[in-house]
Amino acid sequence: MKTKTKAVLLAGAATGLLATLTLTPQAMAERPDAAPAAALKQNDFERPAAGNPYTLSEWAADGWDVADGFSPQGWDTRTRVDSDTPAHSGSKSLRVFYPEGQIDPQNSGALAPFSIPESREYYLSFWVKFSKDFSWGTTQFAGKVGIGLAGGKACSGGEPCTGTNGFSSRPIWSKETGKAALYYYSLEHEGEYGDDIVLQKDGADIQWPKDKWVNVVQRLKVNTVTDGQANPDGEIEVFYNGESAAKKTGLRFVTNDDQVDKAYFSSFAGGGTPEFAPANDGYIWYDDIKVSTDRADICELSSCS
Repeated sequence: MKTKTKAVLLAGAATGLLATLTLTPQAMAERPDAAPAAALKQNDFERPAAGNPYTLSEWAADGWDVADGFSPQGWDTRTRVDSDTPAHSGSKSLRVFYPEGQIDPQNSGALAPFSIPESREYYLSFWVKFSKDFSWGTTQFAGKVGIGLAGGKACSGGEPCTGTNGFSSRPIWSKETGKAALYYYSLEHEGEYGDDIVLQKDGADIQWPKDKWVNVVQRLKVNTVTDGQANPDGEIEVFYNGESAAKKTGLRFVTNDDQVDKAYFSSFAGGGTPEFAPANDGYIWYDDIKVSTDRADICELSSCS
């Protein structure tokens, strides 16, 4: 799983960041046949010293800025740049803490939406490993895993999606087996909360493994809009260890000009009640995060593992 080193992934980038601006939606409307310029951000957590929290200032030093209007949680108290546990590649990864008996991002995991250049479509890849004794919950079981994609005001948290308050799409665990799924908010969602699509391989539900690095790639395409009406041409697709594991088409996310503009790190236990709290302390490690408008930048879908 270490066939491609982080030095190669980030060669020539002192901060671990390669980025170019995408064309604006307006420019794309004027040039419908034009391909957007690729925008690539990546983070391997190799730069900072091990043993310290990976704070928002460390994210910024690696080229990742928090989106305006959001309140990040957990970075000073529940994260660590870890070199004691084998990383996916290189010598370091990001370790996040999920305390026994605690739920929500104020008390569990870490949360921050990071700004990325606007584009209608993005790919986002990360590697993830759960601790050997990770607890999926007490009598109820659910939680957010790692980093997803969002746009605009990032509709989430049980709020209705109106088409003008954005959208979000984040990996989760559910059930006492740690079932892997993607949890998203769009104009389609019924009831108080968002919808989910379960990851599958050969017709069987995928369960998040423990003590093993696995890769998740999400592709999200925002719908087009005609005369203020959302067209049902939005898409979400999830790849697990390089293979397509879930796909949803015909989605409507927006009625305005919001695009994907956030890589949304959102990982915590819960569920909104104590029954979702872990039965014991647990950790999740994250490594080799990449987000790009160009599929070719995500080697996990073609040439690396």
